[in-house]
Amino acid sequence: MASSSGSLDFHSGGSVIAAAGPYSGIPELSFAPVRCNEAFARLDRARAGTGHTVLLCGPAGSGKTVVLVDWVRRRCAARVVWSTVTEQSGSDLMAEIARALDSATDSVSGGVLHTPMDRAANLVAAMDGVEATVLVIDNAHLLTDPLQLAGLEYLLTHLPAQVTALIAGRFDPPLRWHALDLAGRLTRIGAPELALSPDRIAQLFAQHGCRLDDADLAVVHELTCGWAALVRIAAICLSANGPDRDTALTALARPSHAVADFLVAELLASLPPSTLEFLLTTAVPEHFCLPMAEDLVGEDAARILDELLRANFPLHTVAHGHELWHTYHPLLRAYLLAEAAYTRPERLPVCHRRVAAWFTAAAMPGPALEHVLAEPGAPGLVAFLRDWGMRMVLEGTGHTLLAAIENHYELDTFVRLLRAATAVEAGEIAAAEVYLEAAHVGPDSAAPVVPAEWVAALDRAVSAGVAVLVGDSASLRWPLPPVTGQPDLDCYVALHCGIAEIYAGEIDSGAASVRHAIVHSEQAGIGRFAVRARTAAAVGAGMAGRIGELRALADEAIDCARRYRLAGSADAAPARLIAAFGAYQQGLDFERPLPSLPWVAADETMVPAPARQAVIMTGVLMFDAASDRSAAAVALGKQLQRLLDESPTLHGTGELVTDVLWLLLRVQARADAQQLVDHATRVLGRTPELAVAEAGLALYSHRPAIVLTGLEPVLAPEQLSSRLRVVGWLLVAVAADRLDRPRKVDEACEQALAHAATEQLTRPFLDVPTAADLLTRIGARFGQYAGFIDRIRAHRGATAGAPQLTDTELVVLRQLPSGMTASSIAADLGVSVNTVKTHLRGIYQKLAVNARADAIAQARAFGLF
Repeated sequence: MASSSGSLDFHSGGSVIAAAGPYSGIPELSFAPVRCNEAFARLDRARAGTGHTVLLCGPAGSGKTVVLVDWVRRRCAARVVWSTVTEQSGSDLMAEIARALDSATDSVSGGVLHTPMDRAANLVAAMDGVEATVLVIDNAHLLTDPLQLAGLEYLLTHLPAQVTALIAGRFDPPLRWHALDLAGRLTRIGAPELALSPDRIAQLFAQHGCRLDDADLAVVHELTCGWAALVRIAAICLSANGPDRDTALTALARPSHAVADFLVAELLASLPPSTLEFLLTTAVPEHFCLPMAEDLVGEDAARILDELLRANFPLHTVAHGHELWHTYHPLLRAYLLAEAAYTRPERLPVCHRRVAAWFTAAAMPGPALEHVLAEPGAPGLVAFLRDWGMRMVLEGTGHTLLAAIENHYELDTFVRLLRAATAVEAGEIAAAEVYLEAAHVGPDSAAPVVPAEWVAALDRAVSAGVAVLVGDSASLRWPLPPVTGQPDLDCYVALHCGIAEIYAGEIDSGAASVRHAIVHSEQAGIGRFAVRARTAAAVGAGMAGRIGELRALADEAIDCARRYRLAGSADAAPARLIAAFGAYQQGLDFERPLPSLPWVAADETMVPAPARQAVIMTGVLMFDAASDRSAAAVALGKQLQRLLDESPTLHGTGELVTDVLWLLLRVQARADAQQLVDHATRVLGRTPELAVAEAGLALYSHRPAIVLTGLEPVLAPEQLSSRLRVVGWLLVAVAADRLDRPRKVDEACEQALAHAATEQLTRPFLDVPTAADLLTRIGARFGQYAGFIDRIRAHRGATAGAPQLTDTELVVLRQLPSGMTASSIAADLGVSVNTVKTHLRGIYQKLAVNARADAIAQARAFGLF
């Protein structure tokens, strides 16, 4: 770097200017600079403006001077006046600039003393007619004299249109920059824009004959964060170590002596003891905020932090949880930690303990854990596991906890169960089963971490979670154990026992447990579980056929996710899907595209059973958007059959059979539909749900009498959900209509409307073949449901299935895209040409078209290919 080194403390003495004439005095670089395109673009835009100022600020060695020299030599055709501020005293910035411009504005006549403000005004007047000029003032952070600063502010505020000012320094000189900013005449270039990107780091290393692979390049970028001086030090270090890159990178991260020397000389040497104490203490946590700093350092923390930020000290700041969190540059933090360990080893354990206490008091167990373990012997670990172990599992950071305590308390049953609970939360079926078994059969610790009642409660919850993952929760009952008094554990137990009951078909008891989970999660502020508990309640309502309640609970879950800032998270995705399913059943529009579901993997057997149910539900909802509806329907049927085989007792799967059946029949895949119903019957037996599916298939096959005899025994309210009762009564109505039994038609339609209107269910009227047509004919007889019937009519046609073709017509239709003539099709089928032509007339008539091309297009739209 060509700029001189100086103190970070901006309360330094006076300064002078080393002025350069036009096209001369620009610093010479001892290396080839790596072009910074982002900075070049901003400088180009500023130069194209009128009277524009560019402020470049960054720590020592961040590349400010290099960028300016490179841009001036590569891109600037204007006259360049370069002035570098130094720490020596006794000179006048405005006078130096005036002399560099060959102006006489600094001459003093008649004994009149010109102040810097006077010189600035004269300089602005003299510059009014000069050629296009770029004025560079480097090391501007060394300007501290108020009069000199006032003169500079006047100059920048009244800068002539053809002059561009480039001001570079380690931090902003104390001017009223906001005035230039509001006038649209200020461009800022900071450390983020100056930082070297990975490709620029690779170019710099190549200058030193050092070629980095992707892994080494990522390490260098992570360690240096693109800080130019540190990157060059790293390049020199790695090139000197030859092929032994691992050793060189390890030494660099400690950090190396060269890095330490640079940091001390350029950042730390001039700092007062109180600031150094602040740095050494606040470097212990990876991130710190002002309240933590005040707790660790004292009341001076706010002042010191403000001074560091104003001085552009290498701190990265992000907002999180209504606080600003600060992180030191990785290599700077490494140096500070090493220095603290060397100079104050007896104070570090106390500091770790205080940091851990602060994080736990702020309900941030993840960051606290590192400091609990950093204290020699980890004396606070047992208390941490008891108070926060369950919370980390609930927050999705259980893997972090278990990796950190790998060699601690492995014989404790509670810790083993935490490991199993973490696998349950991640949907890792095999791992959850293995860890749960280990917790049951392994030896126990002589000094348990938690009371036996806690272990029993967690054991039941984890067992329930595993049962749900594999789709076998119906094999046992899952009542809630006694409350333990540990809020996180009680929340976990209530949710998983409740979900297990719901998927076992015990909807009411499961919903009661889930309500407990909602209360516990809200009291503890655990957003993920508050969302999941409400989603589970919505699932239970849906399985009971209470679609209105389903939608209300799903909307509550989505609102809860927004409240906890989880709206786009994996935890909110099931709630959004459930809400979409409810809207679909009520004939309303729903969110598209549907959210990606958690736990979904290429290998179905590794996906939790409820997630596989949800995938099939998604396929039903998005069927109309499928590019190949026929293939989509058949694929859903196969998925459902595999789910039935592997999780036959999972509640809710039987209802999905009817949903997928309608899709198969819409694309006239009757053989696949029959196979699905037969397969489900073999696995589940002839359940009421499958009796409805069999009746739907019978109606499609023109066997109305079988529909009536098959459904008569199962339409009692306690046997079917309200949704399937509507479907069943509609099947009876259509079958009775075909059998010319008008009284039965009226009775069945009234029953269907009564059950459907309560939940505003329109989907069954669109799914059951010809049900909507029947309602159009006789709907006037049911005046009390007129509004609801109008709503059904409004949706009619939007999801209409294909006209029902005969098997032979389907065979002929599917030959049409091949381009074969009627004679060729006849020869291929072994029938006469006249027979093929007869089938074509029937196809055209049913598809309401007059030509082959139109028939093909219409058949594709219906999913018949």
